[in-house]
Amino acid sequence: MQQPASWLLSMQRDRFGLSLSTDSAIAAEAYSNAIDALFALQLGSGTLIDAALEEDPEFALAHSVKARSLFFEGMNREAARSAERGQALAANATRRERQHAEIVLLVTKNESAQALKMVLEHAREHPRDALPLSFALGVYGLLGFGGFIDYHQQQHELLESLADAWDEDWWFLTSLGWSYVETGKCEIGIEMLDRALEINHDNAQAAHARSHGYYEIGAAEEGAAFLADWLPTYDRGAPLHGHLAWHHALFFLQTGDCASALDIYRKSISPRVSQALPMFTMVDSASILWRCRLHGQPVEAAEYAELSEFTRSHFPNAGLPFVSLHAALVYAGAGDADALTGVENGVAELLAADEQVCGRVIGDLCSGLSAYNKLSFKEAASMLSGAMTQLERLGGSHAQRDVVIDTLVSALLRSGDTAGAREAMKSRATTRAHHLDEAWFERLVQ
Repeated sequence: MQQPASWLLSMQRDRFGLSLSTDSAIAAEAYSNAIDALFALQLGSGTLIDAALEEDPEFALAHSVKARSLFFEGMNREAARSAERGQALAANATRRERQHAEIVLLVTKNESAQALKMVLEHAREHPRDALPLSFALGVYGLLGFGGFIDYHQQQHELLESLADAWDEDWWFLTSLGWSYVETGKCEIGIEMLDRALEINHDNAQAAHARSHGYYEIGAAEEGAAFLADWLPTYDRGAPLHGHLAWHHALFFLQTGDCASALDIYRKSISPRVSQALPMFTMVDSASILWRCRLHGQPVEAAEYAELSEFTRSHFPNAGLPFVSLHAALVYAGAGDADALTGVENGVAELLAADEQVCGRVIGDLCSGLSAYNKLSFKEAASMLSGAMTQLERLGGSHAQRDVVIDTLVSALLRSGDTAGAREAMKSRATTRAHHLDEAWFERLVQ
């Protein structure tokens, strides 16, 4: 009778209680710690997973975690190689690990639709397999960038369907809590996020989601105070530092302190100082500078020139709709009509080839920004207003997509339709983001 492989006799488990095809306790511990660093958006996941692989080079899922770490550092080719190695080694592992490794490979190869389908099936069978599940979550995940009109609700329903399999785990509480916040059940979500931070105070994803909680309930001053306390302990080189600084600046901007917002931009967000991925840097920079412009806060021409060059260098062509929107904001803010037309034409070509998963909304938004840039404010307001019901298909959070509503309100004001602008403001402020109220509106008017 054939004997089981040695690793089956001494199989380790991850911190979620799932078996791992390695006989090294040291490798298993380093693997779990690497996942925690990834989920908390802290530095060190790469070093930890390398330690696991040094202990056991044949540890399939360690290669998959390395792939995820590399992928979210923007090192796509290296990530794909690690994912392929993980898949090959998982051939002799358990069914769960084979599926896990396959999902990671699909994601690194940008086969998003197939990856999402497999994640949803895998989650039903293995609800505590956190890393594959994580690909579906967040504002830039498979659901967020899947072009769905109801992706926030889909995320929430997915997590709720799995909740019975989880206890008070800080990662799951963070994910579920944020889904409550983004679907309008802020009180429940905030309680979960506070508990997640209590369990793991260094959890940057929970600090991020908590910032969204403050934003959605209209507590801008409290949100700024929270980040002023939490952010100084977070390494500037960590993945979410620049984006949390963006939230901090946004709270100041929306309470009328534009100078402080711009100061945070210069110290922590701009391409000159950012250590984040290029997409995060460009999107956050574009959003803050454009909102400053809407509020009449002067932005130095050199700052827009720097951001425009950064955008051209890293995003020369239209691609992800969410990125294209923010590239258009960069060029509109810089007054670069030719570059803005280039984005608009690039999006139109992708739409004609049916390569924009969000559909026509991205074309309408780029056209609206182009009209705004040409001072054709009535046309801009018409284009932006028509896109409102489809905004969620872009991905991103409510707070990020609010830049479009801000622009609509400004376009209506500048076209002379003060009543329409006030109605657009009220339709948001009476349901969420209550700090963007009459006082905010009056500052925009001025």
